Amino acid sequence: MTDQLSLYNGALIRLGQTRLSALTDEGKGRRALDFVYAKTVKACLEAGLWNFAMRFRMGETSPSVDSTLGYRFVFDKPDDWLRTAAMTVDAHGRMPLLEYDDRTDFWLADVDTIFVRYISNDPDFGLDLGRWPESFVNYVELSLAVATCEEITGSMEKMDRLEKAKDKAWKAASNRDAMNEAVTKFPPTGRLVASRGGGRSREHGRR
Repeated sequence: MTDQLSLYNGALIRLGQTRLSALTDEGKGRRALDFVYAKTVKACLEAGLWNFAMRFRMGETSPSVDSTLGYRFVFDKPDDWLRTAAMTVDAHGRMPLLEYDDRTDFWLADVDTIFVRYISNDPDFGLDLGRWPESFVNYVELSLAVATCEEITGSMEKMDRLEKAKDKAWKAASNRDAMNEAVTKFPPTGRLVASRGGGRSREHGRR
């Protein structure tokens, strides 16, 4: 069963450090991992279009934002949005929306209803560690090890080895996830802007 403690211990083992018995254990390793944990997990979720973290929702037009950028309708991004996987105009997710704009906190389009497939950090999706496949767990553990290696070990040589292992783990996790893909994905084709943020939307269903 994957949990935060097992992820910490997976990282510490790769760093050649002693395992923790609990998340309350004192020590440099635990403090270093505490500092990078949330940021590292978020980065790992954003690094791929993971099936276990994918959510499908119908967007709602925003009553608080007027579109002055050419598109007629504005849609708030959900609070749990991390990365857009596909934008469609139908509830089955089969008809891609080809013209839209991706902004920091919202999307713009010329249709009044959109359906969005995206990577979610909701506790029932991307942050449900029990849903994580072993290949992704391995990738996160190595990412945590890389993020804390210099502080915990002071060894740049070890960090270089871990960086290479992390890259291999990402490829393995991505390939394994792609093999499990049963639904056709349409890549985002709108004009994309680096995005962060959240908003309101109504859930349409889960994959």
